[in-house]
Order: sequence, then structure tokens, then C-alpha cells
Amino acid sequence: MKKIMYITITAAIWLLLFNAYAANAQVTYLDAGEKVDNYPKVEWLRGVPLERFEKDKIYVIELWATWCRPCIEALPHLSDLESKFRDKIIFIGQNVMDPDPEKVKAFIARNEKVMNYRIAYGGMQDSDFYKNWMKPSATMGIPRTFVIQNNILVWMTSPSELNERVLQLLVDKKFSIEAAQKLK
Repeated sequence: MKKIMYITITAAIWLLLFNAYAANAQVTYLDAGEKVDNYPKVEWLRGVPLERFEKDKIYVIELWATWCRPCIEALPHLSDLESKFRDKIIFIGQNVMDPDPEKVKAFIARNEKVMNYRIAYGGMQDSDFYKNWMKPSATMGIPRTFVIQNNILVWMTSPSELNERVLQLLVDKKFSIEAAQKLK
């Protein structure tokens, strides 16, 4: 009888702990094919703030940081793509893992010629962006690019995988990960 009571109490404690964890989790998993409606709470440093993704629109969100050399090297590439597709695709440079927003603002001011798109500051691991996008998508490194079309996360990739032909697939509504990978 004591053994059954011990098992019951232990199971009840585990259930309470699981429910408490689940109640605090904002998003548990984020992968290609997932529906996304709201942009996480961030500080917008350039461009029109975005709170919600609009249906029938395409978004390219590139994660970067001031200390990330591959991120910095990808800035001109994203800027070039934004110049070519600005009427069809919304480009966002999402700063992550930078503790000081003032340092980020100074970096943007020094690099504004290669950062001609919307820019948002996300902060560190306690930020809404980290909790709702980075952690659920298992994003551990940057640069990282999220592509959204019709409120669906269609691709998580590297900036080096984006090119004009891939973006044209999105515009033409013919995008698939397989088709994009064939265009490398």
C-alpha cells in the first residue's frame, strides 16, 4: 500500500511540474511548415515596426550580431537582395545575442550603406525573440535566416542559401525547400 501511495504522490508531483513548465512555455517548437502570426516583441531600430505577419506577404528575417563575422560579411548580400526585391519581399535584420542596444545602434550607423532594410534589436536569452523563435527553432548559431510566406515559416536556412532565383520562387509562389536547394 505504501508503494502505491509513493508512486501516486511521485506521479502527481511530476504532473504538477510538467503543467507548470508547459504553462510558462510560450512556443515549444518552431520548424518549417509552422504557422506564425505575431512578430516577437523587439525594439525597432530602423523601418516600420512589424507586430503581425500579413497573409500574402513574404518576409526574410536574418539573425545577426555585431560580434559575428559571418553575419557582418552577409550584410551586403542581404542589402543587395532587398534592393532587387523591395517591392515584393519584406527584409528584416534581427539583431540577437547583443547585450547593449546602444552598441548595436552605433554599428548600424557605421554600416547604414549595407543595411538598407528594417532592423530590430532582440536582446539576449531573456528576450521575447529568443524565447519565441530562437529556442523553439533550436537556433544555436548565427547568421540564420527565417523565410515566411502566407504566415507559414517555409524555410530556416543560412544567408548563403538565399539568392535571386530562390527569392523569385517565393514571389512566383513556386517555393519548396527542395526547389531552393537545387538552385545553389
